[in-house]
Amino acid sequence: MSAAAPRVVVLTTGESHLPDAVREAGGEPVSFYLPPERLEGGVALAREWVADVAQVSCAAEDFDALMIAADEPADLAGLVVAAARLNLPTVVEPEGSSLSVALSALGLSPLGADPAETVVEISGSGRPRVRELVGEFSLANALRAGISAGGGPEMIVHLTAIAREARAPGFLKMVRVLVPETAVLAEPGSEWLTEHGTAGLLAHLGEAIHDGPTVEGRLLENLPPAPPAPTPSGARLSLVRGRASGAEALCRSSGEAEVSGDVRFFRSEKPAVQALEKERVEPGSLLVVGAAGPRSGPGLLRLDGLARVLDEEGLMGTLPVLTDGIAPDRAGGVWISLFTPETVEDGILSRLRDGDPLRIDLEEGRLRAGIVAREISDRHPRRLPERRDAGYAARYARSARSAFEGAGFQ
Repeated sequence: MSAAAPRVVVLTTGESHLPDAVREAGGEPVSFYLPPERLEGGVALAREWVADVAQVSCAAEDFDALMIAADEPADLAGLVVAAARLNLPTVVEPEGSSLSVALSALGLSPLGADPAETVVEISGSGRPRVRELVGEFSLANALRAGISAGGGPEMIVHLTAIAREARAPGFLKMVRVLVPETAVLAEPGSEWLTEHGTAGLLAHLGEAIHDGPTVEGRLLENLPPAPPAPTPSGARLSLVRGRASGAEALCRSSGEAEVSGDVRFFRSEKPAVQALEKERVEPGSLLVVGAAGPRSGPGLLRLDGLARVLDEEGLMGTLPVLTDGIAPDRAGGVWISLFTPETVEDGILSRLRDGDPLRIDLEEGRLRAGIVAREISDRHPRRLPERRDAGYAARYARSARSAFEGAGFQ
């Protein structure tokens, strides 16, 4: 009597070829599509909601493995977080984003084998499970590869959440060490990355990559010879901190040594967009956009609207942006994201005022205000409009961790 085909739950955000591919590979696919409706809020809120919905939907099923596919980074990260909770053999279908590159380096996507065939194969043995793959060395691989492939603040926030869910400690320390020393080599969709793929990128990184288990065996065994080096993009990530305030942020720039300007503070993205459209922002300003962080967003808002209007007005690259929210991955110029403590907390961001001189030294990683610390501390924190979130979003806003802790629930 032949053995039953392994049952593989296919987690996707829409119609997919994967169920047919799993069936052709000898598995029994069980399809689960995320509901099309989404909560209003940021990328971390979306990730947590996707993770909870996927976990609850799969918890009662009797199955052998997971197959994951999603186009949006927040959806993809949410499904991986759910997989870490369920801790089953899991394969992620690669889709080309910087987060996808990072997940391949983490060991969750095959570099050479067919994803559907891989998930059917590992479902038979029950290994490797997600938490077996997510460890110190594989997370270092993921962080290096993701940044090298153009990943920015959003990718790092999602990786932090995955590391926390997989119970891998110390990822924030790793971020502080590896971010400044990792160059952005090839953006998603670039000719070099399209030609050589994640396997070529990892091979190029060479000795910086650790060997370890993946869904298709040992990592280094599946790497090709190193391809010719790409032409660096010129973009880089750096961490900046306030010596006296304890504030911290992540900056994406095009190689500038420092940025400076007089603060122009906006309580949210919408008034910043309106001011730029009506040409009410002076040259030399440093745009500060508050109320976009995990708790005040809620959920870590990505400032797509601000990036759009900066581009349309020809101001991208001329006006630096500082926010407790998150910059779009491909936004040009200087963006200082994930400012912590965020606006709703009693920190420096809630006490900045229009006209305050601010300088960000990207070489030393220092945030320097041109006013004395005593003056800032004597100011009253800025009051923000009261939000009217309900249900899941309200619960998240009450208990969200900081962006540098992954912006998940406490």
